[in-house]
Amino acid sequence: MYFCDDAELLAWEPSVFSEEVFSHQSVIREVAGTLTGTQLEMDEEVLGAVLPGMVMRVALADGTLSQLTEVVSVEDSTHATISALRGRSTEAAVSPLVSGAVKVTVVTFRPQIGAVGDSLLELIGVSSDRGHEASPKFGETAGFRPATVFGTLAAVYRALAAAENVNNIVLSKRAFYEGLAQASRQTIAALVDANGDGVPEKWVWGAVKELQRV
Repeated sequence: MYFCDDAELLAWEPSVFSEEVFSHQSVIREVAGTLTGTQLEMDEEVLGAVLPGMVMRVALADGTLSQLTEVVSVEDSTHATISALRGRSTEAAVSPLVSGAVKVTVVTFRPQIGAVGDSLLELIGVSSDRGHEASPKFGETAGFRPATVFGTLAAVYRALAAAENVNNIVLSKRAFYEGLAQASRQTIAALVDANGDGVPEKWVWGAVKELQRV
């Protein structure tokens, strides 16, 4: 389940979107286009797999300046609206500093976001993965967004920490986000269909075990 998007990770750790270890998660890579304000037009039809909420790196064609931006909307396979990082997704799109002829790259952490979301659902007794619908059904949720953000960043820094010649900054960030992830997992809750009638009606908390009569 996708309880957050890439842009929320960008607000915490922009540098991870430039790490070569995650280049295999590129949706598009250094494709030419033209950026005018917040409007991006690609030279090729490459935006089919790009989704709102993903992070797009736009760089001047001569490589002198680059900027990480949010994908606000995708109009078709060659046109998108992007924005410099905003405080809220409801705010108006902000023109990036980069403009004119650009090269565009999109790296996504949706695989990690989805895996973390599924593991959080398991804490409240809901089985879910990318091949199956969540079961039992669930409705409202609480705490899942920050738990997914911190859990994803913890997973990212565990991957970086496994690389050769890892530095102390990566190790400290891994410990930092693992601590936040563990703490936030204790706060999640969801409205779950406990009696199988298809209607979520019972709040289940991830950190609270239901008492059983013996």
